[in-house]
Amino acid sequence: MQSIHSSALQRILKLLTCALICKVTISVLLNYRDYLPPNFESDFLHGREHYFSGSYSWAFYAHIASGPCTLLLGMILLSKQFRLRFTKWHRTLGKLQIACVVLLVTPSGLWMARYAETGAVAGIGFALLSVATGMCAVFGWRSAMNRRFDEHRCWMCRCYLLLCSAVFLRLQSGLATVADADAAWLYPLAAWTSWLLPLMAFEFSRLGKR
Repeated sequence: MQSIHSSALQRILKLLTCALICKVTISVLLNYRDYLPPNFESDFLHGREHYFSGSYSWAFYAHIASGPCTLLLGMILLSKQFRLRFTKWHRTLGKLQIACVVLLVTPSGLWMARYAETGAVAGIGFALLSVATGMCAVFGWRSAMNRRFDEHRCWMCRCYLLLCSAVFLRLQSGLATVADADAAWLYPLAAWTSWLLPLMAFEFSRLGKR
């Protein structure tokens, strides 16, 4: 009976997590009206008009186009039922996911990190996040090519957690807004905790299963 309740709880948590990721993804897509054309009075683009044109705009649009795609693709690819039932589709979508991460999300995020709103501390956090995300995708691809599938799944879980930093970042921003907190250190802190804390939780959970 306890195992049944535990399994049901896990399913509920997965559904809630997927719903949250979808909600954040939809909110990002809805913000596109402020980005096409760029509205420099909107929250994210405010104060960026003096460097938006040129390379930053290319990185920005590549990031907001590929980011939501990788979040949605990741939910599908991490599904065990989908992987077992649609093996060929899993491989095809997996290649697309890795290409998006390595060729679009990682380089665009790395470039945008140079212009982090609150300075170098946040910028370094976002830069390391971009590098770590790309490395996890590459390692996941290599382990799949070498048919080390358990290792592949671990790397891709790490990769998806890092991609979900956008979700955790918005959760932290929402909590700060509710708490009416506007301290200068909150955003730089979130630039690190939005990906380090979930990654640490994942690694500790793996240690607990050994």
